[in-house]
Order: sequence, then structure tokens, then C-alpha cells
Amino acid sequence: MKAKYYSINLNKASNRLDQFEQMQRRRKMVSLGAFYVVMILIAAAIWYQSYKTGLKIDRMREEIAFIEGKIAKLESSTDFLSPEDIFTLSEVTTSRLVWSEKISVLGNILPKDVAITELVFDDRLQVFLVKGISKVKAGMKDLDLVVAIIDVVKSNDDFSSDFSEIKFQASQRIKQGEQEMVKFEIACLI
Repeated sequence: MKAKYYSINLNKASNRLDQFEQMQRRRKMVSLGAFYVVMILIAAAIWYQSYKTGLKIDRMREEIAFIEGKIAKLESSTDFLSPEDIFTLSEVTTSRLVWSEKISVLGNILPKDVAITELVFDDRLQVFLVKGISKVKAGMKDLDLVVAIIDVVKSNDDFSSDFSEIKFQASQRIKQGEQEMVKFEIACLI
């Protein structure tokens, strides 16, 4: 009869413990590996975003340099208008006196027997002088005649609105042949 031998593994419990420890180590290694892979992917994504942002910044710097070059070129050309130029032009167009309109109004409001002989603007004194002649009217003094003309000029707002004061400057009686006339000057102060 042959003897039957049985083998008993007394280390079976320790094998299971070793297998469990090996599984724990593998899990740790896989977890650490996955963690490092995820960290490397995040770092790569951050680097890629910063690279793209750097390219955008470089393009914007080039565009700014191009625009600054154009601005410098425009400022050096004669076509450039600064904001100060535009405001000055606006002020000139809104506050200037239109002399042709003033002279036209003056010609329309003066009586028929009054003639303008000379119009002078003194830029230094800022005075507009109106020189003229008128027939002498019976029973009226020379000064009263000139004051009546000044009153007509002052009463018209289209003419007098831009002047601070309209006043008598001078008058003189002259004789042309048989006819007597009054030569006068009216000062319109700006």
C-alpha cells in the first residue's frame, strides 16, 4: 500500500497577508502614478495657456506699436487736428462777428437821407467806426440828428446785439455847393 502524503501549507495565512500587502503597494503605486500624471497634465495645460497668453500679448504689443507709429505720423503731418484745434475752431465759429450781415443790416435800417461814407474796424481798440453824412433837417440841431441815427441803430437787435456800446464819436457841418450836410461818426464798441 502506498502511503498517501498530504501537504499542508502552514504559510497560507502569511501568503494571503503578503498578497494583501502587495495589492496595497500596487494601489499606492497606481494612485501615486495617477496623481503624478494628473499633476503633469495640469502643469502642461497651465504652460500651454500661458504660452497662448504670451502670444496674444506679443500681438497686442505689435499692434500698439503700429498704432503709436500711425499716431506719431499723423501728429507730424499737416492733416492732424488736435482736440485744442477743434475746440478753438468751434469757439471761433460760434463767437465771431459776421461783418457782412452787420453791414447789410446797417444799410437797411438807416434812413434814406443818410449815406455811409466809410466803415473802419480798429483791431487795437476793438471799435467799429461808422462814418456817414446826412442832410441837414430844418429845425433840428446837428447833435440831435446824429443821436436820432444812433437811436435807430441801437434799437435794431440784429445790429447792436454783438456790441457792448454804441455811442456818438464826432459830427461836423459841411457845405457841398448849395447844400449843407452833417458829417458824423458813430463808435460801436465790441
